[in-house]
Amino acid sequence: MIPMRKFIWGDWESTDLERDENVALLACVRVQGEVMKTIIFHEHTTSYSPSHQYIVFFLKKYIEKIESMPNYDLDDELMEFYVSLAATTNLSAGAAGMCYKTYTLDKDQYTKVVLNEEQMMISQGTTGLQTWEASLRLADFFVEHPDIVRGQKVVELGAGCGLAGFACAAVGAAHVLSTDCSTAVLKLLEANRLKMRLHVAGLLRKAPNMVDPAFKDNVQVAELDWEHTDECAKLSDSADVVIGADITYDPTIVPVLVGALKEMVATSQQVAYITATIRNQETFDLFLQLVGKYLSIYNAVHVCTCDMHASYESGVLVKSVMDLSETKMTTLCHPNPMADIRLVLITRK
Repeated sequence: MIPMRKFIWGDWESTDLERDENVALLACVRVQGEVMKTIIFHEHTTSYSPSHQYIVFFLKKYIEKIESMPNYDLDDELMEFYVSLAATTNLSAGAAGMCYKTYTLDKDQYTKVVLNEEQMMISQGTTGLQTWEASLRLADFFVEHPDIVRGQKVVELGAGCGLAGFACAAVGAAHVLSTDCSTAVLKLLEANRLKMRLHVAGLLRKAPNMVDPAFKDNVQVAELDWEHTDECAKLSDSADVVIGADITYDPTIVPVLVGALKEMVATSQQVAYITATIRNQETFDLFLQLVGKYLSIYNAVHVCTCDMHASYESGVLVKSVMDLSETKMTTLCHPNPMADIRLVLITRK
């Protein structure tokens, strides 16, 4: 996710709030008022507010920049707003609560995916109420390579908040089915789908030539339990591309996931794109091993940073692994340098 300070806010497009040479300008009382008007009280910020904690930290850093100037003066409205918000906001790490997160899909920052998410990593017994690094990387991958999903039918497994699926819809997928099995996640996912419909409808009213009208209506939400392989098989006809992010972290569900993929990737025209954060190498290796075991004879190609370096024959699917850890993400977010992300591609031979 691009930080608020990197958003394009009208006249502030060319003003980097981080550069020291701009501090004198940004410290002017008149400019402080404009910052409040065009950023904090911007239509998008008020309609889809980030967490109050984020806004407090943003303003705290801004005020510190102002106070670094000699003979500084602080705008009364800015200080009153900051003090009031800070006094009523839980600033501890991992504070609970829902907030909106905005993900930009183009360099002009016009096309956005806006999702309501939980701030805590685990809430209501699931990790699916927050967007994780692997989902950011998968969504960014499709934004950078839109031809993969343009005009295709996409099914997302373990969708969570739905970022990757919404990104596919935004870049031209014909239809996206976002699936999960958690009741809490499905409720949030459907709410995000409806919110995105309203958001896109607003964009279409303002600039109908800037957004694909199909983006408003081409995402659906459905419950899918991977253990029900018959239901997975039925979805095969609706899946040109199967996607999933951070769904290989639990060794107890990896066999079930592989079974579902076996049913859904039924022809050589279908491809699965699965991103995984390597928290435990053994779990990731288990996923790759079980793919070969359950899907019988596979032809597996291991690709690291886009360069093929090893391959072996074992059957009917082609499997590739790509290291996304060092890829440059130019749209959605500033990547976590500590995250080890792998993209696994699976298709029939």
